[in-house]
Parts: sequence; structure tokens; C-alpha cells
Amino acid sequence: MIDPGSFKLWNSTAMAAHLSYLDPDELIVEGEGVRVRDAGGRWFLDARSGFWNVTLGYRHPALVAAVREQVERLSYGSMWGYGRPTGIAVECAAALASRLPEGIEHIRFQSNGAQAVETAALLSRHVRLLEGQPHKNTVVSMWGGFHGFGPGASALTGLPYLHYHAGPLLPEVIHVPGPHAPGGEEAFASILGDYGPERISAVVVEPVIGEGGHVLGRDYLHRLAAFCREHDIHLVVDEVTTGMGRVGAYTRCEQLGLTPDLLLLGKGLTSGYAGVSAVCLSERIYRTLYDAPLERFFAAGSTHDGHPVALGAALAVLDVLADGEVFANVAEQGKRLHTGLQEIAARHPSVTAVRGTGLMYAVEFAEAAAQDPWFVNKVRLAAEDRGVLVAVLNAVPALMVIPPLVVEQGDVDEICAALDGALSALADGWSPPDPAKGFV
Repeated sequence: MIDPGSFKLWNSTAMAAHLSYLDPDELIVEGEGVRVRDAGGRWFLDARSGFWNVTLGYRHPALVAAVREQVERLSYGSMWGYGRPTGIAVECAAALASRLPEGIEHIRFQSNGAQAVETAALLSRHVRLLEGQPHKNTVVSMWGGFHGFGPGASALTGLPYLHYHAGPLLPEVIHVPGPHAPGGEEAFASILGDYGPERISAVVVEPVIGEGGHVLGRDYLHRLAAFCREHDIHLVVDEVTTGMGRVGAYTRCEQLGLTPDLLLLGKGLTSGYAGVSAVCLSERIYRTLYDAPLERFFAAGSTHDGHPVALGAALAVLDVLADGEVFANVAEQGKRLHTGLQEIAARHPSVTAVRGTGLMYAVEFAEAAAQDPWFVNKVRLAAEDRGVLVAVLNAVPALMVIPPLVVEQGDVDEICAALDGALSALADGWSPPDPAKGFV
């Protein structure tokens, strides 16, 4: 075991519990393709794509070459740049804009998804001030939605445990049920109608809810967009997870014919090779900023926003996706994964739902988890024993199976076999020595 006195990294929400089971051999030290190796020498199929972001797998030759070349050419440059942005930032913005829904034409690069969410919320409010509508400052999101951690991102995330453990967060945020909740289809318009649409600046929504895999339908999202247009509310679509191929296209908005006011990208933008996110602006939002007096500027950003090395990786990702082969693979392997998970559900009554699209699926265990709060984590640990890493959710009793977009047929079959074996083992009475291991 790790000696707590010599361990200097703070990486868990509960360090005492974490260090009680962490073994030095379990540290991840290498990646290749869709697999990672621990210090003990064991390889695992990474069916959680790192933190849902390693979309093109590890040691991808094009990405490695792009990062190496950019480090050698220009290792740092500021987005602000005293009026001199980097050439690669201009190049990457143009390349990305050409892949986005019509009407989304301007890009602000940032460092991570939570920062992009917070910037979008504050930008929406700033635009209202420019328009002379200071009363229009409420931002709406969905219960159960996930938008990251931070004073604004945690406030918008629809998980109550994040709202109270660190004191006050961003004010003037309200939550409404999503269409997957009982009565949620009708609740949105009625709640916001009672609240007063004239007070609402923006609505932030994930097209696929990361905390549970609920896929919001085309009709629902278009009704939401129409409601926003009718009441002059900015529609912010958070595609930090779904963007850049996860659902089989550059964006879910593209698949649905949806044009938001602000589109947010992150995880897959560099396939996890460096940190970057993007706040993508509609012409309407950009024109308001463009036409504003000099003294009414909007200040947002941090030192490493639009880092040249990250943008080198992003350009490489866009090049890899350009021929459509990755998207086709997502469609093919996503269908195979869905079928395999449905077959597992038919064999194991502990599975109460399978939800998702592309290569992003939740496997829910509502009844089993109600009887045993550690059941889902036990499934994860049993799958890990079988060489497959999957993600466990915090607020929904479900696993997320979200492998790299470059998985092959044999990889998908291996994932399903590991989950099938894990559930059979639990049904036969297997239990890990510490059922909380890895959850905190």
C-alpha cells in the first residue's frame, strides 16, 4: 500500500479512504491505442476514455507528431497577446468553425469545459447589459445535468450535493426537470412561464445528459429552441462531451439541425492530449460584442487559454475526423455496443435500463442499487478484474460505457463480455474486499 505520509498528491474527494486501498502497482503509467497499462504491468481496455476525453486513443501517431512539432515551433502564446494572437489560434478557429452548424462562426478558446460553461453564462449576462436589459440575468439548467465544477459550473450542474458543500455559488441560477423526468416534457415551459421568461438570460442544456445517458429528442430540443427564440433567451448547448465525434458527428447539434446561440466544446477537441475548450458564438452574439463601445468590453480568460500545443492537437484531431471514417466507426461499433448491452440486460435482471447513442451508453441498476448502495461500484470493480475500465456515476445508479471512438469489433465484444462476467459473478455472491474502492 501507499504510505500516506509520503503521498503528496491530492487527487481524491476522500483521501483517507483513497489511500487505504491505493497500491503503487495500480498507478497508470502508459497508454497504447484503446488500452492503458498500470505500474504492475497489467493492461486494461479503457472503456471510459480516460475522463471521457481520449476519443482517438493513446499514442495516436498524428496527434503525437502534431504535439511534438508545435512544442518545437512555438511552445506558448497568449490568447490576449497584446493584440498579437498566435497564428495557430487563428488557423484552428477557422478550421473548427467550418465544421460547426451554420451560423456558428466565431470561436473563443479556453482551457477546460467548466470554464467554457462559466464563460457562456457570464457572456450571456454581459450581452443583456449591453442591450439595456439588466433584469434579464437568470440562467436555467436541468436537474441531473452536468456542467463541471466551479462557482458557476457547479451552480449550473443539476446535482444538489454540489450546491451546498462550498458555500454560495453563482447567483440567479434555477433548475427545471428534463424531459426524462416525470412530467418533464411539460414542466419546462410551465415553470419558466411562472418564473417569467423576461427575467431569463440563457438556458444551458446537454443534448445527451452525461449523468445518466438520457438522449434528448429532436422534437424536444427544437421546441426548447423555439421557446428561447420567442422569449429572447440565449440557447447554450453544452457539447463538451458529445462534440468531436462521440455521437458520430462533429456535434449533436449538427445531427439534429439545431443552431444554438452558444455552443460549447471540450473533451474530444484534443482527444485529451492537452487541455482546451471552445466557446463557439453565433453571429448574433458576436455582432453584439463587436459593435459594443470600447469601454464596454467583456473580460474572460486565463493564462493557458488556447495554448498553442493544445491547438496543435486540435488541428490534428480535425484532420483525423475529416474523412468521416471515425464517424462511420462510431455508428458501426455504437450499434454493436448497444446490441451487446441490451443482450446483457435481457440476461441480468439487475440491469434496469440501457440508454445512450453513438459510443456513449449508461447501464442503470436502479433496483439493485436501492438494496445495496455499492452495487454499481462492485460491477465496475468486477469488470476491472476482467481487464475493462468503465466509469461510475455519482448521482445516478449507473455505469457509463464510453470507449474511444476507434474501438474495433473485438474491443466492443471484450467490453460486453467483461460486464456480462461481472454481473454473473455478483449474482453468484462475489464481492470485492472494499466495495468503495475507486469510488472516492
